[in-house]
Amino acid sequence: MIPDRHQKETERVTEIYVAVFPVAVGDGREAEVILAGVQKNTDSPHMMQVRATVETHAKAVPNLVALCDEIVDDQAEIDSYRLLKFDEDGVHTLSPDDFRPFSQQYTNVKWGFC
Repeated sequence: MIPDRHQKETERVTEIYVAVFPVAVGDGREAEVILAGVQKNTDSPHMMQVRATVETHAKAVPNLVALCDEIVDDQAEIDSYRLLKFDEDGVHTLSPDDFRPFSQQYTNVKWGFC
């Protein structure tokens, strides 16, 4: 028996960050869905990498946003997503720009005349 086994602490989830994507379900209707996927790990060809659009730590949200941006760029049928935070105060809509590196935040700027 391991002596410190009973002293193990469990970190509880207090907030969840989720990206939801609009997907057509027929008859001109859309539903928001949560995506997850599995892909080959380029660093280890014999291993798979699981990527999901749900995170439980704020530190992981920039990676979540980068993954969602990649999904929007790669999937022709998906052109947007919403970033949500669930916590004890309810559901909050977040801006993905708040979690992108500064260099990525203004890549789609269009100039024109007023």
